[in-house]
Amino acid sequence: MNRRAFIAALAASSAQPAFAQVAPGPAAPLIYYAGQAGRLTSDRSSQGGNPFASALCEVIARRPLTLETFTRRMAEANQIHSRGWQMMDYPRVLSDPKRRLDKGEARLALVLINADYSKSDAYSLPGAAHDAKRVPEALIAAGYQTMLVLDANANEVRAALAEFALASETADNSIIYIGGHGAQHQRSVYWMMGDFPAQDAKWLPTHAIPVSEISRSGRARALNLVLYASCRDDPF
Repeated sequence: MNRRAFIAALAASSAQPAFAQVAPGPAAPLIYYAGQAGRLTSDRSSQGGNPFASALCEVIARRPLTLETFTRRMAEANQIHSRGWQMMDYPRVLSDPKRRLDKGEARLALVLINADYSKSDAYSLPGAAHDAKRVPEALIAAGYQTMLVLDANANEVRAALAEFALASETADNSIIYIGGHGAQHQRSVYWMMGDFPAQDAKWLPTHAIPVSEISRSGRARALNLVLYASCRDDPF
């Protein structure tokens, strides 16, 4: 779904009276990392993309699906699809474990993927390109109105994040998926743009976006998930 259609669909759905019954204010974001701090993640698995994406496509289709079962199944599937290479790092305390991800409330998703790094010193990611097709399809099939942002620069991504933040304020559940190159530097985790100039940390403020910043764009009232599929090593 393009940005204009995404915002129009949300404007229409926000007129439903059910929203008036939901307490105001966004839920705190829950961040799920495909791998542990200091570790790489894989761009390719037997299903053609990141094992974390494979896990999401498998788990999000299951019914019933509570936050508790989603977390457990994601951890298991991520490990299986990566053959033990990726061990998910996730919140150990869930604010609402019985919250359903598969019910009929307004549900939104934003898929952020960088696969083309031809303008960077980094190598391009064919697995991430594959995930840019299957992850949105899986989320749409699971009932999430989904917007894809593929191979964008930092300014374009931040514009999309601002739109998603505004739209998600009238939603019940939101999911943000992040795929592409990433790094963890001085305890902060970053998602790297496709034009990241060189292996130098000085470019992080202008050519990468902290996951903490991305997570603030999920402003749904009941549940905000951030699913980070990228690496957490420190190449600097």
